[in-house]
Amino acid sequence: MVRRVSSPAMFLRPLDLVVIGAYLVIALGIGLWSSRRAGKSGEAYFVADRSLPGWLVGISIVATTFAADTPLVVSGMVASKGIAANWFWWSMGIAHVGMFLFWSRLWRRAHVVTDAEFATVRYGGRAGESLRIFKALFFSVVWNAIVLGWVLRAMQKISAPFVRWEDWLPHGLWARLSAHWDPSGPLGGLDELLTIVVLLMLATLYSTLGGLRGVILTDLLQFLLAMIGAFALAGFVLVEVGGPSGLVSSLYEVLGAERAAETLAFVPPRGGLSFLSLQAFAVYLFLFWWSHPMGDGGGYIAQRLSAARSPRDAQVAAGVFLVLHYVVRPWPWIVVGLAGLVLFPSLELVADPAAHGQLALLVASDPEMAYPVLAARSLPPGLLGVLLASLFAAFMSTVDTHLNWSVSYVAHDLWANRIRPGCSPREEVLVGRVASVVFAVLALLVATRIGSVEKAWKFVAALGAGMGLPVLLRWVWWRVNAQAEIGGALGSFLVTLLITLFVDDLLWEYTLALSVAGGVSCALLGVLLFGPADPEVLDGFWTRVRPPGFWGPVRARSATPGSALAVTGMVGAWLAAALALICLIFAPGHLVLGRYGSCLILVGLAILLGGVARRFMHRQSPSDVALGGPGAPLLPPQPPGGG
Repeated sequence: MVRRVSSPAMFLRPLDLVVIGAYLVIALGIGLWSSRRAGKSGEAYFVADRSLPGWLVGISIVATTFAADTPLVVSGMVASKGIAANWFWWSMGIAHVGMFLFWSRLWRRAHVVTDAEFATVRYGGRAGESLRIFKALFFSVVWNAIVLGWVLRAMQKISAPFVRWEDWLPHGLWARLSAHWDPSGPLGGLDELLTIVVLLMLATLYSTLGGLRGVILTDLLQFLLAMIGAFALAGFVLVEVGGPSGLVSSLYEVLGAERAAETLAFVPPRGGLSFLSLQAFAVYLFLFWWSHPMGDGGGYIAQRLSAARSPRDAQVAAGVFLVLHYVVRPWPWIVVGLAGLVLFPSLELVADPAAHGQLALLVASDPEMAYPVLAARSLPPGLLGVLLASLFAAFMSTVDTHLNWSVSYVAHDLWANRIRPGCSPREEVLVGRVASVVFAVLALLVATRIGSVEKAWKFVAALGAGMGLPVLLRWVWWRVNAQAEIGGALGSFLVTLLITLFVDDLLWEYTLALSVAGGVSCALLGVLLFGPADPEVLDGFWTRVRPPGFWGPVRARSATPGSALAVTGMVGAWLAAALALICLIFAPGHLVLGRYGSCLILVGLAILLGGVARRFMHRQSPSDVALGGPGAPLLPPQPPGGG
């Protein structure tokens, strides 16, 4: 039976405030502790002297992909659309499998500070330099400013139910501030504004002081808090609904058989789902992941992989990220979303809506609010503080990551490379620290214009859609050039612009497919019309990175042996490992729904597919066997700790 929901007040107890305060003090202390080492050079500030262990880098990547509103979005999406709605981001796991198997080691060998710098290493010349400047400007000013604006805007929803600055500030000061603030603005009321500003200032301060090392160490603390809080909340609400069997039976009771089956579906059935057609699902599964401009692990992930102490550590980091991000972390949020449907049923499904109280009305109007509401009513003092501290920490982790990533482009790719070539390492760090403050202010301004940013974000996503294919091919095909990446970006942008101007109400999935088609066409034209990079540049890239794939002329000129992995081996390993990941994603879901036999079968399949992927990774290309002789190693001998 469905329980009646009470309406407790959503407030923080002293123990919760102590936990939150302790986290903020520790985060600031980490920034201060890291500041002396971070100020030595650009490499120390932006890639932590390339000295971090793989497990720490991997956890940092997981932490920074968890924004403050991510648990709310996932749980709300599950409540309104079902488990299968997660394919919007699960599909990126296919790309990240490739990052784990192939690209992570190559990023570390490339020895770059930013993925924009990689353009000059791979392509060289004026075209490579132009692409480097374009990416530095696009990702620092446009992409990151919009992402930070969204993050600041989302923090309003987190802080609104809990934070009460009126109780903490002197009455006169609160009255004066209230008189000058319009609560109907994009950042909400004065409580939300003050919370956002304080957390933004703290994140800017410790990331500015400690550089990437300070950011990654605070990420570790954030991840631990997030997992403790999320699993505690999922455990409490799962017990409240009667465990796995009670959750499933209650969903069928509350929603009815048809909607409950749709909510619990992991993939769309033959006829599709009400919110996800088979065509749209196919776009996610076969198109979205490889068309992403960072499908090879670029952006802030590449920055972290470059901070690993060896190529092997970079691959460990990618593996840790893959498991924690896709297999472990989302299921507590999904459980909360499903339990929210039982504990806060839609008001049209109950006979007496008033009996369910104000919290039910709040959740009914916005399913994402089920997460903080259930946290407030289910978690005891202390654990609620841990959960809320983890959400504040997630906000700060996303902010500090995007600040450090943004200013790495400004200081390293623009200032030290173009504006002041030959500047001292300390000057480069100083520019980065000043730019951090500037970008924090810019993010706050963007957040106040969030209504117009929503439309701009569609153009930003479209601009990158055509870059996905050349971004992947540049690692495995010597003929790919800088013009292919530029053409891909411009092609997808023009197609999306035409669709926006002349086509009404086209689903985003179809818009994406057409944009990718336009971008890929222009990228291939760039390859055909402009030809490959200069031989000297390609030879240098081959010697430094040793990539797999189609590098025949470059391989023939070089005395340095490359990867012995055949392209067929790459494809087979990628497919088998992607299927293994999908099995591992589904296994915890079957566990929490009480399908224990299915869970064991999925784990067994994942192990089997992992073995298949491993065998494919040892399949050598004939040319490499000829170069290295029978039984040639997959990689040339490495120095101790190398990969």
